[in-house]
Amino acid sequence: MKFSLILCTINRTKEIEKFLNSLIIQTYKNFEVLIVDQNSDYRVTNIIKNFQNLNIKYFRSEIGLSKARNKALENCVGKIVCFPDDDCFYPPNLLENINFFFENNMYDILMGKTIDENTGKIVAGKDIEKKQELTTYFTLGSSTTLFIKNIDINRFDENFGLGAKYNSEEENDLVFRLLKNNYKGFYNPEINFVYHPPSDLDYYDIKRVKNRSIGLGAFIAKHLFSFEGLFYFFKFNIFRPLLGSILFFIKLEHVKSKFYFFKWLGIWKGFFKYFEIEK
Repeated sequence: MKFSLILCTINRTKEIEKFLNSLIIQTYKNFEVLIVDQNSDYRVTNIIKNFQNLNIKYFRSEIGLSKARNKALENCVGKIVCFPDDDCFYPPNLLENINFFFENNMYDILMGKTIDENTGKIVAGKDIEKKQELTTYFTLGSSTTLFIKNIDINRFDENFGLGAKYNSEEENDLVFRLLKNNYKGFYNPEINFVYHPPSDLDYYDIKRVKNRSIGLGAFIAKHLFSFEGLFYFFKFNIFRPLLGSILFFIKLEHVKSKFYFFKWLGIWKGFFKYFEIEK
């Protein structure tokens, strides 16, 4: 099966080179790379010149991660689409493993873990090692490990994702809607893992967690009037982050306590913001 790798980028240079070099050594070669450039300069085209041996399609897009990905989705020809970050890179046998999985299993979506290349620790998404099916109540992984077979007219909601109204949750919103439309998904961190710098679990980066939590709150608000939306509401708006903050405060782990408290505040901010804007 042919892969379409959709890479949207802004303000990166060396990271793009590292990712493209990881594609050169892939053991599976049937893929195209769609690079969507959101820079105002020519840094990306200068990089592409050095990778003539790769099947690269180049596009430009206005700011907005989901807008850029949707533009690429309109122009891809692969049976399997994926969405690598512009600062990640692939292990050599990743595409071969993913292709084998889809050829031998009746699933439409595969997600996995995003890890630090030096420590092997999960740096984005949920810290889960167990293989399991995806459900509308539990979507796992992160967009950099999202592989979708036979994607139809479903596209990213352009209100979500970096550069949009709500800075995150674009992949969870897409996966949620696909699962509601009878796609079948699976989480397998053993064969699907991507290398990425540590980011999401930096407990000192309060600004980042607040901004990304706004997206989670908006996602919950968007799907509130469903059983799953109510489940997410009670899980995140009422219980989990706040209880986590209290627990870490009792354990005198004040940095983590502050992290989860501001995550909770961000969720509520995004929740109300969605209804204010979309009403």
